[in-house]
Amino acid sequence: MSEISVRADVVTRRTYNRPDDDGVFETWEETVDRVVDHQRWLWERALTHIQLPDMPLHDVTEDMKEWVSLSWEQTSELDELRQICFDRKGLPSGRTLWLGGTEVSKRREASQFNCSHTNIETVYDFVDILWLLLQGCGVGFTPVVGTLTGFRKPIKNIEIIHSTRAGKGGEQNNEETFNNGIWTIKVGDSAEAWAKSVGKLLAGKYKAHTLVLDFSEIRPSGERLKGYGWISSGDGPISRAYPAIAKILNRRAGGLLTKIDILDIANWLGTVLSSRRSAEICLVEYGTDEWYEFAKAKEDCYTPEFKHRQQSNNSLVFYHKPSRIELSDLFDTIIQHGGSEPGFINGQTAKKRAPWFKGLNPCAEILLGNKSFCNLVEMDISKFAGNSAEAYRVIKIISRANYRQTVVDFRDGILQESWHLNNEFLRLCGVSNTGIAKRDDMSEYEWRSLNKAATNAAYGMANELGLEYPKNVTTVKPSGTLSKVMDTWEGVHKPLGRYIFNWINFSNKDPLVAKLTKAKYRSLPNPTDVESTLVCFPVDNGNFFTMKEVTRRDGTIDVLEINTESALTQLERYKKIQQYYCDQNVSNTISYDPSEKDGIVDWLLNNWDLYVGVSFLFRTDPTLSAKDLGYDYLPQEVVTKINYDSYCEVLQEIDWSNTDSFEELEEDGCAGGMCPVK
Repeated sequence: MSEISVRADVVTRRTYNRPDDDGVFETWEETVDRVVDHQRWLWERALTHIQLPDMPLHDVTEDMKEWVSLSWEQTSELDELRQICFDRKGLPSGRTLWLGGTEVSKRREASQFNCSHTNIETVYDFVDILWLLLQGCGVGFTPVVGTLTGFRKPIKNIEIIHSTRAGKGGEQNNEETFNNGIWTIKVGDSAEAWAKSVGKLLAGKYKAHTLVLDFSEIRPSGERLKGYGWISSGDGPISRAYPAIAKILNRRAGGLLTKIDILDIANWLGTVLSSRRSAEICLVEYGTDEWYEFAKAKEDCYTPEFKHRQQSNNSLVFYHKPSRIELSDLFDTIIQHGGSEPGFINGQTAKKRAPWFKGLNPCAEILLGNKSFCNLVEMDISKFAGNSAEAYRVIKIISRANYRQTVVDFRDGILQESWHLNNEFLRLCGVSNTGIAKRDDMSEYEWRSLNKAATNAAYGMANELGLEYPKNVTTVKPSGTLSKVMDTWEGVHKPLGRYIFNWINFSNKDPLVAKLTKAKYRSLPNPTDVESTLVCFPVDNGNFFTMKEVTRRDGTIDVLEINTESALTQLERYKKIQQYYCDQNVSNTISYDPSEKDGIVDWLLNNWDLYVGVSFLFRTDPTLSAKDLGYDYLPQEVVTKINYDSYCEVLQEIDWSNTDSFEELEEDGCAGGMCPVK
């Protein structure tokens, strides 16, 4: 394995190395071993289930006499998977790196899945959404009007009882009472209780004059959650979200909830977790009721009243080819509202690629049904230049692992059974590549061959287990965090420039900050979060950029190596991968200037039969420094080679002895911030 960068090492330690009961964190090798042990467990359980086909999968346990052990060939394949992961050539999803092999991953198998989608039309659907968010699973949803309603009549008083606990939480189950017009929901201190509690709130049709939301059983913030390993947020977020939801139900007392009401409730549920931003996308069909209000729903999302609407990436779905006027007007709306939303999805093409299509996951790389999942794996294609044979071997191994991850049981006591049944039918795989923009040399034939290698491998694994073929196999995910871990470019995106100062956020309590500061890494308080510190990592992205002289405001001239790709160049790369590799969709954030709008509209109309969906984001000018813009820092700032070398020269070796990390799993977000990131 080639030496990894400090950034890759630090992001790995911060995000994926789990603590044991004594607070000691894993090494990378131990993290990989845990993940591969999870793969062994999945494989052995699947083989055992072949012998016990009438037994529910979740009842097949390791202590059974019939439990099947892997053969020498199967064990050798897992050893090969271990080496691939250790060398960072291919990896499972971020949540598998964090939770794979734990008891939680075996009891709550939805925790291993990145992507999900559901229609929201009943109380049970809201329970499912909160449960999935609590598992770390991104949720796409389509609001359906007709069943969900507000309270029977307005409830005048809403009272909150906060937790005053200084140690662990109290009773794990909910308690609901109704006496003398006072309706009380006491929320238990467990994921199950939280998920069920929103069902009680939405289903409660009491003629009450007072609603008491009692959070006194909830543990304090800052406690690490046993099992998941995440950090508790205490009762702060949930005690803000539930009264806000109750106000929506008050406003619609005696009537049906609207699509915007359903959007707001789902967005509020996305705020109740810890410091991680929950991943959501909301879809509404273009031209249907409320579509225009939905298109403008995030206009004021930075005001206190509508801040919760930042939780979802809102997108319109077209089931017809739009006219030039429709697309042009929609782009004008997007430009007027910040350049990125609403997104728009081609439902026609999505249905051709996936007849079961009802929606997408938050980063839009998986074509999902109503109540369906996908788990992802990825390979760094940039590591295989000149070695196609190894690339085909690696994608075979990770594709087989990806299929084994579909052999799970979602009947966990919370989710509706349709999630499990749909998975058994679809068995969707998500075999992705990252570092793609480094490999513009790859031909259409090579991408097509890579698709065949992945598909044949997943089909072969299905045959060996006597199970259904996966309905789709290949995709491209955004890969923000994992690409840093793999020391490569993010998904299909090209960075802003060659030499980058990348500022990464850490909790003030994270001991890594002190170690990095001691090694002379620059740090500064996060100006938007008093609980966080930003640390600067120098990154050399290689010789793939254009030289440009830049005159600064003070008259000095710098020479930068920058990304000058147009929106159409980026769209053509999307088209190539979409057409020759991807079964589902290439998650892609297109950086553009408003002056490129007409060219983008032309491209979309000419390629509508291939396009499913991308995100759009105003282009960041890579020649502008933080100082030029009047900021203390930019998340990624292009710098000169001289500045890069000068910074690297002062950096010292980091003392990794006695190293713990405080951080929890972050969402593996899209380049450009279009999908949820921490």
